[in-house]
Amino acid sequence: MRHFIGFDIGGTHIKHGLITEEGEELHTDEYDTHYELDEFKASWQEVVRQYQDKHEIAGIGISFPGYVNPHTGEVPKAGSLDFLDGCNLLTLFGELTDLPITVENDANCAALGEQWRGAGQKYDSLICMTIGTGIGGGIILERQLMRGSHFRAGEFGVMPVGDNGENMHEIASARALTDACRQALALPANEPLHGKEIFEKMENDGHLREVVERWAGYLARGIYSVVSLYDPQVVLIGGGVSQQKDLYPLLERHLEKYNFWEALRVPVHPCELGNQAGRLGAVWLASQKQA
Repeated sequence: MRHFIGFDIGGTHIKHGLITEEGEELHTDEYDTHYELDEFKASWQEVVRQYQDKHEIAGIGISFPGYVNPHTGEVPKAGSLDFLDGCNLLTLFGELTDLPITVENDANCAALGEQWRGAGQKYDSLICMTIGTGIGGGIILERQLMRGSHFRAGEFGVMPVGDNGENMHEIASARALTDACRQALALPANEPLHGKEIFEKMENDGHLREVVERWAGYLARGIYSVVSLYDPQVVLIGGGVSQQKDLYPLLERHLEKYNFWEALRVPVHPCELGNQAGRLGAVWLASQKQA
């Protein structure tokens, strides 16, 4: 059985794992993201060396933020890793190892990971929408990943869903929810506030519930638009807030306000793999490349 290294490169941490071609993760770890190029490369190379010292590795799959051209390796915008804007990832990582390298956008990798080993296993067509600081996503139709002509497909966060044209990043993200709830609770702007706490408090706080309902309405508007465009079999919601069970009946109530939801209706479920999805999806791509 072949073994692969999966990397999920984020703005704060770089998560990695040893993963079989059947999707079993045998080992996982992470380290802090370095924003100085030489340190960034040295840390990555050391992780690869450590895996190779103990295992025979068939290839490396990399989940990466920003707009990624998986064919050429070019990344015009690297999300929060702006020191890598405009670089070629296949060249950068290829100079550090002789192993085959596969790179792909992180949201696309998450969608592929969920279809391979997570909540999307029984579906051929799915939308994976990640709700975090911003909103991103992946689109898989008939088991084909949709990247778009500029590799920007799934940028749901820029969709206008507000009454005055505000986009999903601004008013439907997890950050938008916590910011609005802090205001409603008269909390300092830097005080931690988690989804579980919000959903518990709103049961006895009418004002807070109004804030959450308004946020859920914006999120539902985005989901409705995406479903009407792509006709998937399921919408999978990722990110920390996706684990709040009360979110789904709330979304359903708002979706039912739309006249055509009865005709368009598809299930909306939470993702299952958490932060494991990205590196699993990257490894799935790497294994398919060598199939």
